[in-house]
Amino acid sequence: KRKIQNSLYNESREKGYNSGLKKGLKDGKKEGIKEGIEQGSNNKSIEIAQNMLNKNMKIEEISELTGLSIEEIKYIKK
Repeated sequence: KRKIQNSLYNESREKGYNSGLKKGLKDGKKEGIKEGIEQGSNNKSIEIAQNMLNKNMKIEEISELTGLSIEEIKYIKK
C-alpha cells in the first residue's frame, strides 16, 4: 500500500513540476517578446528624435511627438 502511495505521489509531483515548468517557459517567452517589442519601439523613437534634432526641431515638440521625455531628448542631443 505504501509503495503505491509513494508511486502516486511521485507521479503527481512530476506532473505538477512539468506543468509548472511549461507554464513558466510560456510566460517567460511572452514576457521576453513583450520586452523586445518595447525596446524596439523605444529605439525607433530615439532614432526619430535624432532625425528631428538634425532638422532643428524644438525639444518640446520632439517630446510631444515621440513620447520621449525632455531629459531623454537632451541626453540624445549630446
